[in-house]
Amino acid sequence: MATNKETANVEKIVIRPFLTPKQDKSAGADFTIPINPESYAQSYKVEAKDKATGGNQGSAPEYKFTAPEQLKLDFTLDNTGTIEGNILNGTEVKDQVEQLLNVVYKMQGEAHKPAILKIQWGLFTFDCILATLDINYVLFKPNGEPLRAKVSASFTQYVEPKKRVAKEDKHSPDLFRSVRVADGDTLPLLCYKSYGDPALYMQVAYYNELVSVRKLRTDDELGFPPVKNTGTQKTS
Repeated sequence: MATNKETANVEKIVIRPFLTPKQDKSAGADFTIPINPESYAQSYKVEAKDKATGGNQGSAPEYKFTAPEQLKLDFTLDNTGTIEGNILNGTEVKDQVEQLLNVVYKMQGEAHKPAILKIQWGLFTFDCILATLDINYVLFKPNGEPLRAKVSASFTQYVEPKKRVAKEDKHSPDLFRSVRVADGDTLPLLCYKSYGDPALYMQVAYYNELVSVRKLRTDDELGFPPVKNTGTQKTS
């Protein structure tokens, strides 16, 4: 059995709540899981739809989207005094549950929604929101108050929209984007960056009502619409 000194040095999982996606405003006190789980699970999923191929057996799955990563934690809340390293020993289980709910589940008044969370365990970090939370009470005092609860929590990865767009780095001609002109940019170059095809520069010039395609003005904002819509002018 580990000694108190050894268990005191073990890093605990900390769940930090934030009001904003940028995580620049705390939503209140952190919750430290008092007894570390033996393991955690991460799930990854790619959604696809079957595309039938006429006259052939089987199908050709067609990519739809990549689902957000999932994290599952199973841990114990305990007040029996028998589990080594329990940092909340002496705190009633119902109060431990209340602390957990305040951080991961309850509506934050200022944001009008549950907090955005950062889960940290040593070098591991996971930005997320709560997906599901199951609490199973398994041990009780003679008066019915719980002494131990088994918690199973699932979290869905949360990525700030601007970071997600930058990470995905999509170049599909079916997406609209707005681009600020930098020094040295040319319209064919920007079309290549946006669509993967520099030859679309005349359509983009027409959409933006450019007088000249040879020289762009630095810091101008240009619209790069879906290619199928570039044949029509903007409406004011």
